[in-house]
Amino acid sequence: MALNREVRQGRYGEVFFQAIITAAGMSAQKFHDDDYMMDFLVGHPGPLGRLNNPMIGVQVKCSRKSRATPSAISHNLKSKYYNELAKPASEWSLPTFLVLVRVPDDADAWMHTTHDRLALHRAAYWTCLHGQPQRRDLHEDSPVTVSVPRENLLTKDALLQMFAMADQLRVQGRGVPTQ
Repeated sequence: MALNREVRQGRYGEVFFQAIITAAGMSAQKFHDDDYMMDFLVGHPGPLGRLNNPMIGVQVKCSRKSRATPSAISHNLKSKYYNELAKPASEWSLPTFLVLVRVPDDADAWMHTTHDRLALHRAAYWTCLHGQPQRRDLHEDSPVTVSVPRENLLTKDALLQMFAMADQLRVQGRGVPTQ
């Protein structure tokens, strides 16, 4: 029996994210429950910015229903996730980012395999919600529309930008304290 579509889509998003992390030479540890409000702990081996072996948290969402404009991808995120990710970075042990993986509506179009290549379809984008206004007026399953800039395409260089942003949050006292 095949996985139901939602589980399959979520796992595909995580594998898509892990493929990018691995190709970038970084590591990702998967959390298997929702207790931490993050899916992965991502590590950069060696020095980067002000830290040696820095880490960030990532919440991965995979969507076939997101809406795209030339400048942004809009996605409905459950308010329980939004409110956690929107807390100031100083309330997290690690700066934590949202990664949105977009997939075609037809699951058979998610990937294409040949003897020379494995192509995963479509793309992943990232954003940082730390410090955004809380939506405590909503039920935890109510949707909050999040806009992710299309310029934030998840690539190796974008991962380095995420680590740089996390470093700035630390320096500004809005993330993990530095000594």
